Order: sequence, then C-alpha cells, then structure tokens
Amino acid sequence: MSDNFLNPREEAGTGAAFSSGYYGAAVLHMDDAPMPPSKPLQIYLLIALVITGVIYVTNQWIEMTTENAHTKLPNRFRELVKSQSLSLEHSASGKKALERKHPDQAVSEFRKALQAQQSAEGHENLGTALLQMGNYDAAIAQFREATRVDPKFANAYVSWGKTLDSQGKPEEAANVYQTALSHDPDSGVIHYKLAVTLQELERNAAAARHAAQSAGNADEAAADFQQSKSFETNALQHYTRASRLGINTADFWASYGEMLNAQGRFSDAASALNRAVAADSNVAKTHLQLALAQSRLGDYSDAISHYEKVLSLTPDNPEVLNNLAVLYATATNAEVRSPKMAVLLATRACDATNDQNARFMDTLSRSYAAGKEWFQANTWADKAIKRATQLHDEELIAELRPRYDRYLEHKAE
Repeated sequence: MSDNFLNPREEAGTGAAFSSGYYGAAVLHMDDAPMPPSKPLQIYLLIALVITGVIYVTNQWIEMTTENAHTKLPNRFRELVKSQSLSLEHSASGKKALERKHPDQAVSEFRKALQAQQSAEGHENLGTALLQMGNYDAAIAQFREATRVDPKFANAYVSWGKTLDSQGKPEEAANVYQTALSHDPDSGVIHYKLAVTLQELERNAAAARHAAQSAGNADEAAADFQQSKSFETNALQHYTRASRLGINTADFWASYGEMLNAQGRFSDAASALNRAVAADSNVAKTHLQLALAQSRLGDYSDAISHYEKVLSLTPDNPEVLNNLAVLYATATNAEVRSPKMAVLLATRACDATNDQNARFMDTLSRSYAAGKEWFQANTWADKAIKRATQLHDEELIAELRPRYDRYLEHKAE
C-alpha cells in the first residue's frame, strides 16, 4: 500500500489525537475569557456614565445660552449708543435754539432728548428753556425731577434756587440749597449760593427791623435784629466753607467781600475784593465795595482810584458821588482832604436824588462843615433831619442831631 495513506489504526489514532487537541484548545480558550465585572464595579460604572451625561448636557446648555447672550449684547449696546446719540443731538439743537432766543423750539428739542434718554442734565436743560418762556412752575418741576434722577446734580439745585429767588422766595431757595447740601455737603457752589441767599434774607430782616422801629414796635424790631444777625453769621460760615472748597470766581469774591464789609472786617474784605477785581476789573459794584473797604483802612489814594473807576463805568452814580464826597470831607490825610471837591460831589448826589435822600444831604452838610462854611452846614443838616423824620428813620436822626448841634455852635461864633 502506498506510503501516502495511513492505515486505519493510524487514522483512528490521528483522529483521537486531533479530537483531543481540539478539545484542549477549546478548553484553553474558555479559560482565557474575561470574568464579568463585580456588582460594586457595575454600580460605579453606571454612576460615572450618568455624571458624564450630565456634564455633557450642562456644557451644551452653557454654550447655547452664551451664544444667545453674545448675540443679544451687541444689539443692546447698539441701542444704547443710538439713544445717547439722539439725546446729544437734540440737546445740542436745544442749546442752539436758546442762544437764538427761541425757547419754544428749545423746549421741543429738549423733550425729544429726554425721550431718547432720561438724564438729570436733560431735565435741567428743559427747565431752563421753560424758564425763558416764563413758565416758572413747569421749570421748577423739571429742576425737581433732575434732582430726583441725580440727587447730587448741583446745577439743578442752583437753577431751582435762583428761580425761587427771582420770585421773591429766598426762604424756599435756602431750603432747596440745604437739601442739596444734605446730599453733597462738599459742594462749594451750593455753599456759595446758600450764602448769597442768606445774605439776601439778612437784608430783608434788616429792612423789617427798620420798618418795625419806624412803627414803634420795639419787640418786633429786636426780633428782626436777632434774625438778621443769625442770617449774617450763617452766610459768613457758608462763604468761608465755599472758599475752602475752591470756589474762585469774580462774583464769589465780590459777594464775600461785601459780606465782610458789612461786618466791619475791612482788611479781609479788601483782600477778597482785590481777588474779585483781578478776575474781572469791569464790575462797578466790586470797585465800590473795595473803595469802601480801603477808605475805612485809610488807603485813601486807592479808594479814590476805585471810586473814579466806578464813575467811569456808571457815570453820575449818586451812591458813588456821595461816598467819594465823604472821603474828601473826612480824610485824615491832608493831601487827600478837599472840602471843595466834597461839596461838588455831594451836591451832584443830592441833585441826582432830588434832595430826597437824607444821608446824601447829611454828606453835603459835612462837606460844608469841612470847609468851615457853618451856615450852609447847618442848613443842610436841618434838611437832612427833617427828611429822616419823614422817613421815620430814628437811627439816622440820632446820628444827625449831634452834628447839627455842633454846627449851630459854630454858626453862633
């Protein structure tokens, strides 16, 4: 038999061997297969899967919402810019209209500016335009609204207070400024405006005092005197505070100097008024107050120079003519003293007031006395007393009578 064939026994053996090898391989393959995960591991894997899913969903949500926010943000920004641009455009048009003296057009433009964007400045602008139209109540309403939008917006309080002052309501104006200071106690401009208003209240109280004296109401006069002093003291405190906060304008120093003059603090007054003149040399009232301070300090040459400046700005000003006459009549400096010049100036002051001002007539009397013209001095002193009596000015009468008596003594010589 050929060698290529196995005998049946060999074939049987081979089959057996093959079967045995195959089975062994099968057994070996089953032994190498991985074991299923334990129960704790299965729980862990499940939890991990849930967490991973939550994180994925959360990230997707954040991404989506962020994209929406980024999409909306530019739109809101553009709207804001557009509103601001419209507001500024209408505000500029309104201010130009005010410059052209067209307040009705300005009101329309400022209203459009507020429709585009609400702001404290917008309400203050509208109030100013309404004020120029003579609509005081509506203007005040806008100033009030401006302070509601921004409680520290000083310009609105100033406009509000000035409007009340112009209506003869200084007490209400003072309350407005006090409210402003409650929101911003370091506002120099508000301290300044309050000081000016208190100064006005002081003058009103002084006038009321004179009226009460003339009517013979001593108690009322005393109360008015105390009130005027209180206003004066408070005004000075606010002027001082304003100066420390950096207010540095010609108007401020002029008002402050006038206040100091009224209190007899002439050196301080001269210092403040010189600063006012340095800032603006063409205000007659400032030169007048400075001349008053310098004459009381004995700086006669400088005082005369400022009186002359006032006359160059306001020719034939009776108050200036009178004050300059007093200086020439009473100056202790012989080089300055000039009775003849005093008579000339005092006569012009009396003529300008039709001999109705008792104090000006007294100045003319003193001017004649300075030149030893006793008859004229006595005549004008008598006229001054009679006019003061008509005016019920007991304080001036008490001042004039001793001079009249002295002139009589000289007349008798």
